[in-house]
Amino acid sequence: MDMWPEVFGADSRIPAICGKEKSWGKAEITMEQKKNRLHYAWFILAGCCILQGATLGLINNCAGVFYSPICKELGFELGKLTMYRMLYCISSALALPFVATSFRKHDVRIVISIAAVIYGGCAALMGTFHELWQWHLTGIIQGIASSFVCMIPAPIILGNWFKKKTGTAVGISAAFSGLVGMIGSSFLGMAIPAFGWRVSYVAVGIVSTALVLPISLFILRYKPEEMGLLPYGAENVEQRAVSGTSAPASVENGTPIKELLRQPEFYTAVGAYWTSVSCAYLNSFLTPCGIAAGLTLQAAAMMTSISLLGNMSSKLILGKISDSLGIIRTFEVSIALAFLGHVLLFVGSPETVMAGALFFGVTLPLSSVMMPLFCRIFWKGETYSTAYAYSTMVGTLLGAPFNMWFGTFYDITGDYRLTIGVSAAMLVMLTFLIILEGVRLNRAKSGKSPSQAR
Repeated sequence: MDMWPEVFGADSRIPAICGKEKSWGKAEITMEQKKNRLHYAWFILAGCCILQGATLGLINNCAGVFYSPICKELGFELGKLTMYRMLYCISSALALPFVATSFRKHDVRIVISIAAVIYGGCAALMGTFHELWQWHLTGIIQGIASSFVCMIPAPIILGNWFKKKTGTAVGISAAFSGLVGMIGSSFLGMAIPAFGWRVSYVAVGIVSTALVLPISLFILRYKPEEMGLLPYGAENVEQRAVSGTSAPASVENGTPIKELLRQPEFYTAVGAYWTSVSCAYLNSFLTPCGIAAGLTLQAAAMMTSISLLGNMSSKLILGKISDSLGIIRTFEVSIALAFLGHVLLFVGSPETVMAGALFFGVTLPLSSVMMPLFCRIFWKGETYSTAYAYSTMVGTLLGAPFNMWFGTFYDITGDYRLTIGVSAAMLVMLTFLIILEGVRLNRAKSGKSPSQAR
């Protein structure tokens, strides 16, 4: 089917970007006008792209570029510095269950805007730090904010606005984190030697906040019902009352955590997220890995850019492929490519680490793109929001120590082969989980999601 937007119903209220609505009567709208009108879901997608790029891309994906300059100037051990990333992940995970609830109860524009200011402000403050405890404390605060601005919002919001092409939308949005991270890490590789890591930190924090606030305040909406619209791709448009659409109470409230704990699918999702996100943490160490292989800071920073090029490309492709080939098969192919990247990094020559960084970039979408789609196999509606948040929380808590351990492994051994080997072992575990789930789904042959089949 045509991927361009569906038309609005004749009684729909067409929103402006500022959120104001204009009423249209049936007599005022011709069929030609309806065909030429973009669904507001595409504005939501554009907003989520900027949201992901300015937060995950500019701050999270570029964090590793700062490690070596900070350790060199202040004399920190890499493992002790990167402990702040572990604390970041733990606090982020603990905050995840509150995200979906806060979005249902409060205006998503206000929640995301406050979180964006805190998230970017923490990055800017890091440019003034001299002691390890300052990074560690700020990592906790920044981690909490990340859950409300860059971890969960985009997949949930896009899932509400897109009833078809969901994988494509999530993939495009996530790809922007790779695009901005690729550009940002290359730029920082030049800016840090020229202006210092402190000025660069402040600039990153300010730019991130300045990009997010206009989007969060004027573009984003939690659900199409808030604007009197149906989701993109919704069926039977003419038969449903747009302005009065609401989910049943049982769906709106989601599935209680006690019920989720009795579902085997929940533990599959936890295991998959744990292994995929643990591997993704290696991305922060690509620049130090390149330096250890004999590259200059500028060349090593290019490894992060190359990784994020692979990240961006795979995100664009994976979401589209999953819509046609299925999530399980797409997961398997992406894991194989990510494993190839680990092998090339393990060899450790200047040539292979560059190539390895490209294929390693496929690792990042395993958690950011494939996991949201993977969870949609099991859960729908608000139940999905709850289940995805809790499975992400537990998986992140289990994987958080790898942020510190990866750095500590280098401090102990003097190279990154142990770090890369551990990350590759996590990929093997992920492969095992995905294959088992694929076998189970094939045996079901019900045409329903596993949760529905029960």
